[in-house]
Amino acid sequence: MPEEPADPDQVKSAPEPRQNIAKGAEQKTPKPEPKKVSDVLQSVHIALDGYDDIFSDFDPSPYETRILSDDFLNELHKHYMETPKGAFTITFTLPHAFRSEKKENLIKKRIKDYFKGRIKDLDKSMKDRLNRGGIRAFIGVVISLGMLLAPLDWRTFIAALISPLVWYLMWTGFEAIFDVSSKLRKKKAFLDKFLKADYVFRDQESVVGEALASSESSYR
Repeated sequence: MPEEPADPDQVKSAPEPRQNIAKGAEQKTPKPEPKKVSDVLQSVHIALDGYDDIFSDFDPSPYETRILSDDFLNELHKHYMETPKGAFTITFTLPHAFRSEKKENLIKKRIKDYFKGRIKDLDKSMKDRLNRGGIRAFIGVVISLGMLLAPLDWRTFIAALISPLVWYLMWTGFEAIFDVSSKLRKKKAFLDKFLKADYVFRDQESVVGEALASSESSYR
């Protein structure tokens, strides 16, 4: 049988709904907000083969007590030295098949507890060093003033005898107060930065897909 001719009105009106849908989709799709330069700089991405990469290979303990890996801590320190200002977001990526929400929550807590413990130890160390430095400097000053009470005939002899001790006490005391405490404060700034950091786990597949999509769009 010969085919019936198509209705001209139907042929003309067919593509119109598609155009309307496309226009509506374009109007409803929100434009992505541009990323700030600071957001890119402060985002740290660490690719993992598994959760064990965060912990030491020499410690077979469970994640609740296992020591963090030196390589992992060195990586954080390297990023801190490159961008010490602003907040950090640490993003771990690993295959979806290996992910466990329970383990990830435990690992986040372990990382936070590590930096919290280090800060506590550092505060105690800073306090002890400041106390020792203050005591040494104080003793040096007291001895120096005490020489003024010695008889004039003996003062020169006593000064020559104890001057090295006074110099040592005052030098090491003020060094502990100013120099050592300054180094410890810088170390504390690093620990405090990663205590307050946000730790996120993502599927490796989705991150790779986003990277490929971004690279393809850049070539268009």
